[in-house]
Amino acid sequence: MNKISLVLKYFQKENQLTTKNRDYQRTISTLFAWLTDSDKVTNDKTTKFFPHKDTKAIIIAKQNGRIAGLEEVGYLLKKYTKLVFNPKIKDGSEISNKDTIAEISGKAHDILAFERTILNILQRMSGIATATNNLITLINLQFKTHNSQPFIAATRKTPWMQIDKKAVAMGGGLTHRLNLSDGILVKDNHLIFVSIEKALRILTDKYKNELIEVEVTEAKQAYKTISTFNKLNSPNNLALMFDNFTPQIAKQTLTNLRKEFDLSAIIFEASGGIDKNNILLWSKTGVDILSLGSLTHSSKATNLSLEFILLKEFGQKIISF
Repeated sequence: MNKISLVLKYFQKENQLTTKNRDYQRTISTLFAWLTDSDKVTNDKTTKFFPHKDTKAIIIAKQNGRIAGLEEVGYLLKKYTKLVFNPKIKDGSEISNKDTIAEISGKAHDILAFERTILNILQRMSGIATATNNLITLINLQFKTHNSQPFIAATRKTPWMQIDKKAVAMGGGLTHRLNLSDGILVKDNHLIFVSIEKALRILTDKYKNELIEVEVTEAKQAYKTISTFNKLNSPNNLALMFDNFTPQIAKQTLTNLRKEFDLSAIIFEASGGIDKNNILLWSKTGVDILSLGSLTHSSKATNLSLEFILLKEFGQKIISF
């Protein structure tokens, strides 16, 4: 299996983040329940005494970007409301200012009650997808490294967990592991209690045909990890995460490692301090994956708006408050 195939096998779990997957159904349903309960959607003091008419609304983009969250919103509205959600484009699609994203049909009270929840999901996920795609576009303008261009990946530094990781995938990035049970990652806090050698012996004894990733903070730990793993003759695959390296040190470390080891089946990830200001330097280091916590904890929400299309007796169009 080549390097790209290995990366996709272990770091891209997008196929699990679908409303056909029961675990994902539970995840987004729990989020929806929390959002709607927090917003007290059954006790809208403003709307409850207004006319309860059948109507339609559209969701419109107010900026360029990538859309995400349509699958989730469609599933949730169908399961928990009487509203009919009709997307006009597909998740992951490029959007432009003033594009119509989706149409919602139903009672006016219901649309108003769920308006903010719908927009919050779509705006957050679309903002993450847009930020991810912007970085990928920036990297792809550069010359190729010794492999391919590095992949962009999510981290677990996120309050919405799998939903945010799905958004990264919609922007063209990797989900990385979805939870603690979804992969093996030996971090610096684990290595307080055991050495790299002992950690690898324990894990290779307990697991077979899996990816074992080890976080390293300096070049000598990378040497120790690879040499120990090779001696164990393990049926597992190996990945190294360069944690808080500079691009220069990461590139030099890889150059030196190639002189000593065959790296063709080892995945190299970099994490810590990577952003739009230095990602071009990182794209030239030779690492396979760049993981950014900022994608999911700091991306700006996409500007979307919900507008009503009212019956003729009420006029043409009104923008919701």
